[in-house]
Amino acid sequence: MIPYISATEVKLFGLTFHAFGFLVAIGVLLGHWVIVRRAHQLGLRPMSVVDGFTLTIYVAGFVAGHMLDTIFYHPEVLREGLSELFMIHHGLSSFGGIIGSVLGGTLYIVWRRLPRWVFADLATYTFPFGWLLGRAGCAVVHDHPGRLSDSALAVRFPDGARFDLGLIEFALTPLLIALVVTVSRKTRRPGMIAGSLAVAYPLMRFPLDFLRATDLGPDSDPRYAGLTPAQWACFAFMAFGVWILRRAATHAPWAHSPAAPYDLIAPASPPKADASS
Repeated sequence: MIPYISATEVKLFGLTFHAFGFLVAIGVLLGHWVIVRRAHQLGLRPMSVVDGFTLTIYVAGFVAGHMLDTIFYHPEVLREGLSELFMIHHGLSSFGGIIGSVLGGTLYIVWRRLPRWVFADLATYTFPFGWLLGRAGCAVVHDHPGRLSDSALAVRFPDGARFDLGLIEFALTPLLIALVVTVSRKTRRPGMIAGSLAVAYPLMRFPLDFLRATDLGPDSDPRYAGLTPAQWACFAFMAFGVWILRRAATHAPWAHSPAAPYDLIAPASPPKADASS
């Protein structure tokens, strides 16, 4: 059985940081480094356009992550007013963040007339790297307690041994990293990375939510027709992923690279990858 280790604060250079926020911030920085490196491999330039895309998906993800967390997991607080929707530091929904990033990223792609599936893959390739640090934050503050259990994978919480869903997902996230790296090496057809992860993450997440605690009263995750909001989102994302994969199979391989760059501001011709879109 796994010992319960509480690490709510990080002290660095004489400053004290909230452990969750600190690890999420490191995840944001890591995600930016990965997306810039990947954009360079794909021959995308100038990098300022990629930076704008990155900022957009992060901001949209955090805002929507909190709003949807409030609406679906803590609707009772809205009786006191709508201001809670804008208190981003009060909690985040993982699928809410993903939905926000997808919507924000799509608007940015349409606005800048960017190769849509290339940028969808760019964001998706980056996702599990940053997610690893985010789930590490969940694990150290134990904010996703699961069902009581005597399993060797349970954590000795003060009120009894339980599964720790943040810790379990943190341990599984390297599989998602391996997936996006493998797909990126096997094919250059835009959309294949996005479709693969959109199918794989729900397959991992859906069964895990059955391990979420139901005995914590108002602190237990709400269920709608027996399933958590995230489980319902899994159905939509999996179907979306299958659709993307079928679409991506018809795309021509991305032909650009550092040696043959693609100008995002004034492309000489329509992006070859989206010729069939």
